[in-house]
Amino acid sequence: MEKEEVGTASIPALGDVAGVLEGAAPGPRWWKAPDHVWRSDDVQPRREGYLPRELRIRLYHDVVALRRRGLTYGEIIKEAWRRHGIDLSKSHISYWIRGVHNPYNGRRIPSLELLRPSEELAYVIGVVLGDGYAIKKRLAIKGYSDSIIGLEAKDTDFVEEFARCLTKVLGRRPIKPKYRDNIGRCVVKVKSKTLYELLRKPVELDRLKPYVEHCERCVAAFIRGFADSEGSVHKRGYIFIFNTNLRLLTYVKDLLKRLNIESTGPRIYVRRGTVIRDPKTVKQYARKKDEYYIYIRARSNMNFYKYIGFTITRKQTRLEEYVKNKTTPPPPFPNQHPKTHSSNK
Repeated sequence: MEKEEVGTASIPALGDVAGVLEGAAPGPRWWKAPDHVWRSDDVQPRREGYLPRELRIRLYHDVVALRRRGLTYGEIIKEAWRRHGIDLSKSHISYWIRGVHNPYNGRRIPSLELLRPSEELAYVIGVVLGDGYAIKKRLAIKGYSDSIIGLEAKDTDFVEEFARCLTKVLGRRPIKPKYRDNIGRCVVKVKSKTLYELLRKPVELDRLKPYVEHCERCVAAFIRGFADSEGSVHKRGYIFIFNTNLRLLTYVKDLLKRLNIESTGPRIYVRRGTVIRDPKTVKQYARKKDEYYIYIRARSNMNFYKYIGFTITRKQTRLEEYVKNKTTPPPPFPNQHPKTHSSNK
């Protein structure tokens, strides 16, 4: 069993489930469900004694909708049994109808199906595929673990933007980064099993594409997060993006092309086995993977600046210095007005 984030909320409007926080009731108990329901492959218990969360959510919204149609408690019980094979009690229906409890216990976003595409989510995805991380940390209590999404970086503005996007995606109070003197980095991390399920490694691009490719804004936000993590801007304005995942870099290149940004590569940058010396620890280590890069063509730097840009001020400043004398504006986003990134929060 896993320890998850906790919140509180009242009954949401019908169909509005993305921003709902959780109450305290676990939902109908297992002994009231017939064998053909709880023993099936598609419905497995999350903890002993209770229905799985996804089924409770469907029951909850059915109950609320049926009550709004004027059905009595007895009629709702019969309809729930007909639809789901679950024998609800009148007291539990009353708790749901009156808003005393709801089935969103423990998780602000209970499943991937309720995770809505957004620019903030696309940015978080881009960062986690770069410098960020999604890990599962075992706790001292046997059988418990935390699903953690986080970032450590020397650029405070970068970490603050990542924290802002996490706050918006999870619908929670502002997440505040902390600066750790012992490592010389700004750190932010948050617990979210749903985001971990989406971002866990090895990366599955097909799982991420619906959120990345939702619209041109989301595409730009994803690339910005990835470029903040893995991008480099030379003092002369050359833009490079590095990563060890060849397929991921190729995907980023294809997304850049959709925004009329031309790039070359991916090409090899450092081969596996190359000995690298860490300037801080003075230790030497060998590369475990090949590292690749793509290069943004100079004629596309203006488009990159206009559509994507960098959150990290030092990178954005170099890019601005390169394009400040360029007077020819790029074309707008297809079917949309371009978003200006003057400061890239």
